[in-house]
Amino acid sequence: MTSITRILGRAVLFGSLALVLTLRPAADARANSTLDWLSGEPVTLMDLGIIRLKQDLLQVGQRLLEIGFLPVAPTTGAYFDWRDKKITVFLTARERFAQPSEGMCLELFSRVAKGLSSRSRGHQGDPGWYLEEIFTHDGWGNFTRPPRMREELLKTVQLEVTLLPPRPMGPERTLHCSGGLDTEPHDISVTTS
Repeated sequence: MTSITRILGRAVLFGSLALVLTLRPAADARANSTLDWLSGEPVTLMDLGIIRLKQDLLQVGQRLLEIGFLPVAPTTGAYFDWRDKKITVFLTARERFAQPSEGMCLELFSRVAKGLSSRSRGHQGDPGWYLEEIFTHDGWGNFTRPPRMREELLKTVQLEVTLLPPRPMGPERTLHCSGGLDTEPHDISVTTS
């Protein structure tokens, strides 16, 4: 009887040791998991909206390249300036042959603004709806959003289009067009540098 007890005791001991050894590497791997760290980091609706703006603007720029409106792929991006409480969406393109003109800058601005606004799922072509959609999540918990969210986003989000001359170091000027996604063509700010 003692030999059977001894054998069962050893089996339990070895079984427990084997269980501990197999569980320990899994626990260590989980404790050091990049996914655990990433899932614990907060992402705000601001972050989500800027990510979506960047993706959409990249696609709009690519579409303008595909249809031949732009000669080379533009540089695009978006960022939040917390000091001015302004979100800037930018597209920079280079002219192929001629010096940049105000008309070309305004046309490019208009196409980019319309391209972004047309991505709205609810009201295509409405820049306010587009901005509200990309700065909210897809869940049903958006009922607490500010009642004037669309209007405030239209004032806050600024599109900046820069048109570069064909030669990087030439004497030609660079044109900058800026305004909101809903800015009328005659109200778009045009500056040179």
